[in-house]
Amino acid sequence: MASSRQSTLNNVALFTSGALVGAGLYTLARNLVSQRKTEHVAIESHAPERAQSEPVAPAADEPLNPIDLYNECGAMGIPYLPRTQISHVPAIDTKMDQEPVEPLAAPHVELLSPTFDTPLLITAQLAIEMIAYDHSDTIFSYESAASGGFGAYCEALHAQDKRHGPVVYAMQSRAGAGAAIAGYLAGEGCAAQSASQAHPTVTVLTNAQSFCFMGPALARMQSESRGNLVVHVSSVSHTASLDVVNDYASSLATAAMLGESGFQVLLSASRAEAVEFAQYTYTRERKGPIVHIFDGAFAAAELGRTVVPRGVVPQPAPFSYTGPTSPASVLLLPNGTLALKARAMLLSLPPAQRGKVGVVCMRMLSPWNAADLAKVLPASVKLVRVVEEAYAAMSGALYTAVLESALSGALGKRTIHSLTLPSGEEMDCSAWHVLLIEAASTPAPLSMQHILSKAADAVKLPDILALSGAQLITLFGADHGETAATANALAKRMFDANEKRSLRLLTRYDNYHAAGAVRCDLVFTERAESDIPVEVLAAGASSHMLVVSEPKQMLDAYKLVDAVCPNGTILFNASEWTLEDVDAALPPSDKRVLASRDASVFVVDVSGSKDKMTDASERLLDAIVCATKQSPKNALSNTPLLASAPSSVALEAKQYNPAAWASAQFDTPDDAKRAEARLRNASYTGFTPAQSADSAGPGVAVSRASWALAAWQMLFREAYGLNAQALRPDLPDKTYNVVVSVNKRLTPLDYDRNLFHMELDTTGTGLKYEVGEALGVHGWNDDAKVHAFIAWSGYNADDIVRAPSVLYPGHFESRTVFQVLQQNLDIFGKPPKSFFGALGKEVTSKDEARWLRFISAAEGNSTFKKLSELETVTYVDVLHMFPTAHVSVDWLAANVEPIKPRHYSIASAQVAVGDRVDLLIVTVDWKNAQGATQFGQCTKYLSQLRPGAKVTVSIKPSVMKLPPLETQPIIMAGLGTGAAPFRAFLQARAYQRAQGREVGPLYYYFGSRYQSAEYLYGEELEAYLTDGLLTHLGLAFSRDQKKKVYIQHKIQEDGHMLTEFLAPELANGDSGAEQAAIDLVEEGRKGIFTLCGPVWPVPDIQEALVSSFIARGWTKEQAEKKLETLKEEERYVLEVY
Repeated sequence: MASSRQSTLNNVALFTSGALVGAGLYTLARNLVSQRKTEHVAIESHAPERAQSEPVAPAADEPLNPIDLYNECGAMGIPYLPRTQISHVPAIDTKMDQEPVEPLAAPHVELLSPTFDTPLLITAQLAIEMIAYDHSDTIFSYESAASGGFGAYCEALHAQDKRHGPVVYAMQSRAGAGAAIAGYLAGEGCAAQSASQAHPTVTVLTNAQSFCFMGPALARMQSESRGNLVVHVSSVSHTASLDVVNDYASSLATAAMLGESGFQVLLSASRAEAVEFAQYTYTRERKGPIVHIFDGAFAAAELGRTVVPRGVVPQPAPFSYTGPTSPASVLLLPNGTLALKARAMLLSLPPAQRGKVGVVCMRMLSPWNAADLAKVLPASVKLVRVVEEAYAAMSGALYTAVLESALSGALGKRTIHSLTLPSGEEMDCSAWHVLLIEAASTPAPLSMQHILSKAADAVKLPDILALSGAQLITLFGADHGETAATANALAKRMFDANEKRSLRLLTRYDNYHAAGAVRCDLVFTERAESDIPVEVLAAGASSHMLVVSEPKQMLDAYKLVDAVCPNGTILFNASEWTLEDVDAALPPSDKRVLASRDASVFVVDVSGSKDKMTDASERLLDAIVCATKQSPKNALSNTPLLASAPSSVALEAKQYNPAAWASAQFDTPDDAKRAEARLRNASYTGFTPAQSADSAGPGVAVSRASWALAAWQMLFREAYGLNAQALRPDLPDKTYNVVVSVNKRLTPLDYDRNLFHMELDTTGTGLKYEVGEALGVHGWNDDAKVHAFIAWSGYNADDIVRAPSVLYPGHFESRTVFQVLQQNLDIFGKPPKSFFGALGKEVTSKDEARWLRFISAAEGNSTFKKLSELETVTYVDVLHMFPTAHVSVDWLAANVEPIKPRHYSIASAQVAVGDRVDLLIVTVDWKNAQGATQFGQCTKYLSQLRPGAKVTVSIKPSVMKLPPLETQPIIMAGLGTGAAPFRAFLQARAYQRAQGREVGPLYYYFGSRYQSAEYLYGEELEAYLTDGLLTHLGLAFSRDQKKKVYIQHKIQEDGHMLTEFLAPELANGDSGAEQAAIDLVEEGRKGIFTLCGPVWPVPDIQEALVSSFIARGWTKEQAEKKLETLKEEERYVLEVY
């Protein structure tokens, strides 16, 4: 092979020069994407007009009434003077300079002490580092953060104790990266010691890119200066689309060059091989330079049962064979990911082809020995197909070596074919299945293009996971959530319970979709550990249990349920989710998949420990075990994960209708397109969570910029990930832009309460809602107040603020100062106690600082209560009270609560009104201690909207809903604006009746102050009553007569009649209410009781119903038990505030 050495060097030199340019472009692109991989929105706004004149202070002897005094002087008597009269906020330089490149975040490293010959739950990559740290005198670690953490353990261990162990140098990846190693080994060493005297064993920990850079320098080293140089190469790299892959093309090209220079080159594939080969590099009898290339993207990243050997490891066999005894052809591959997948997919072949093809893995590239290859090939083999990654056809290092051996006659008369896979391109299971069948069926040359195109068609594969005898649990969730911690805790608990159990956990991060996601696949079996890659076992519908955290966020981006196997289990971990939310969140296509696979569905909420991630992970872990034991159809139920029962966890099983889910359809073609456009599989783009705004540090959490940033985001949308369709990108809920068509006051103008009716046009928005749901309105602060505050503060309304989304971590948005104060920050809301403490650090007056410290401390509780409840001070009021606090907009964004959507019950049924949403709202107002009138932020905003104005809204599910059967009686009790959902109930029943369907009786009790002013929708109610749709109307106007009458009085008057619907078994004469009697009652006769309004009358209404049951012959205990039963059956529903 010496004849090809010079050409190989030339090829690598050309490749390296090209790699320099490519690496520079790649680094630039990576830096751009890593800093701007979140969504941004740039929205234009007109700057508010600056105050043109100063307010005129009243004369000293001019009297002021208390309200004027409060408005002028604030809660503490300090005048509201514009900041131009005090001292300006220091000008902030908003020039757009080039942003500094932020280094990649290094993975978290657990500093385990090196332990040998003992089972540990670690990755093979960590085991390699333990071995290297134990045997080396000097370690060069290249780009540990970019290499999936390879080298981080040695760096951290050295930083902890620099006096013991090897010297570790953290190096950067660049052209000529090997020059430092070459110089060190040549005897120059470092300033402290000579390498030739004190460092006989030098280890290099690097990735594929750095290995390529250092190759030429290592190849030019003199053989006598190489010493005992050990190079461990993680073949991990990134594609142009930033996917994590193994780059064997460049690794093998560089390794072939070094092999020509006298390096021994080994390639490992599985976890066990990687650890064994690493130990061999240090314990071999004959020392010299050696290169060990391992699968850093997958196999070495798996967490599993690992034994780090201490003793001598024999030299690995140069080749290994897997397959039948007499095949006609074999696939020859470099040992690594490709070889593992090829060997695994042999199991997928039909019996007719299984005996015709085998797989040979090349473990040792140098020194090359053709006799070893000839010895491992079965005598029946006539054709050898060399399959490898390379930059061009028939140019791979392995094919070059095999062809040279064949031409020399060392391989007999066998035919050699080359099959080249482009660098960084992945072959899925279908492609490998097609390749093996083609290799077994024809001796003709094959092309990779033909294989991949044929694999694109539907290929039915056997269940490799079932054939392996293993079981699979898949966890999916947001990368900053508890998913990864739970997966590790589950693996640890299983490992501790049974150290002989084989388990492997592969964690893959998708940094660029769904604001950052993570997928964890845990494979376990009682059999001996196989080397079938986890990514092969987890492909397709193979997960026995799928655990989805943050399901709304994940289901919008991925087709997650496709991973569930038949009779599998899916567990949704969702904050404040109910079983009904599963129906609303799952697209119809996902429902059809779950129904076809007869999957069990569970819901759990572990958010109670949100501030303690460890507790949340433990609770989710318990839920996984609990679901495993509860699901009778789950394949895991026969093999419990743990012998002990989990701690108490609230786990709800979703009982869905398989027939209904199997026939579920999308409402619109657009909905179907959006669901189909979701990713089938999560991308594998990172080793750690995406850097979010919260984790990036205070320097980048909120920052000022100029209009140039917003312009760049609009011009370069792909680089910045701009979502031009997002109305409110800082909110996780889907939002809609609707138009006000009607805003009508319902109460007289001279009446002290403003109740108004709104109609919002939803045409073209795709907004769909069910009867009883609520509409979330994203209100804005009052324009005039925002203008005044900006003028007082000295801000520039047109400055750009780049701020993280408060409710959607990982996303950023660019907005003007005016927009932030008008639309994002609740500056006219009540500040919490912590705001006073934070403001105390910003004031320059010692007196003000003392006041703020006092209010924020426990001793100031009464003062804080007075300010909050009596004075009802806002954030702006507090800033006026303490004028020496010159805070920036950036500070406000970090310390002021965001404006949250206010939810209002929808007062219409969509089947009756079409593309419209009706609301019934009362303007919230009150007087503070000084007598000044204050208004609720959102109701004031809505009351001022005129027809044609646009409003951003979202939909929120509600407990208020129609009963399952149209014939079931409904008893409705509404107080004031609590009439809204019942207007929707009546419209829906009127629509059903108009379709010729039978509907049940409707009883409506409505209460307000005066019939003349607050008989809300009275004409509609009278019409429904006349038409016969409304069976009974009970009205209670509390202030129309001397003695106040409330709806609980009306309910008690009609108690005999109402109990027949709430307890229809009473009509059968059964006063004992035995379960048998209840079961005999037809479902259509079981009525529901619903209440909407303020909470204060609830005890009286419950007492009225209990009294009615007692009057029918029940005891008090029976009556109260019946009321609890109604609650459990969702036939006694309250929506109170």
